[in-house]
Amino acid sequence: MVNICCIGAGYVGGPSSAVIAYQCHDVNVTIVDLNQARIDAWNSDNLPIYEPGLEEIVFSRRGKNLFFSTDVDQAIIDADLIFVSVNTPTKKSGMGAGMAADLAYIETATRRIAQVATTSKVVIEKSTVPCRTAQSMRTILEANSNKNIRFDILSNPEFLAEGTAISDLTKPDR
Repeated sequence: MVNICCIGAGYVGGPSSAVIAYQCHDVNVTIVDLNQARIDAWNSDNLPIYEPGLEEIVFSRRGKNLFFSTDVDQAIIDADLIFVSVNTPTKKSGMGAGMAADLAYIETATRRIAQVATTSKVVIEKSTVPCRTAQSMRTILEANSNKNIRFDILSNPEFLAEGTAISDLTKPDR
């Protein structure tokens, strides 16, 4: 069985990963986040976000092949594929302040993958990020990991619109 980890249980990571679990019953999907309250909400009857159709998808797969956890390290270790779907707010200071994406969360998640992974992984960037972010992720992975571990980096641009995320994922127009 293939194991997928999604780092980030927000508006992109939650619905995107839930749809994968819904459509691929032979794939285990674990969505992880450091925010315990957010994970508790995903594990409850009151999901932390509302999207038409999301509740049905989550409730039908949760506990079967869809899991929510704060144990980021274990999810990384178990995963074959890792989606990095973390917040990329606008920079508040320094070069590009007020305009450029702050990649601190991307860099932190990537560094964690490098430090924790014990086997080769496919790492997929699924956040709103500038071009060449995958290159930066590769540099971080190579500089911080065991040299015997291989990381393949993919980019899966985020294209969801709030309110239509589930239909965007299940019936994409491109």
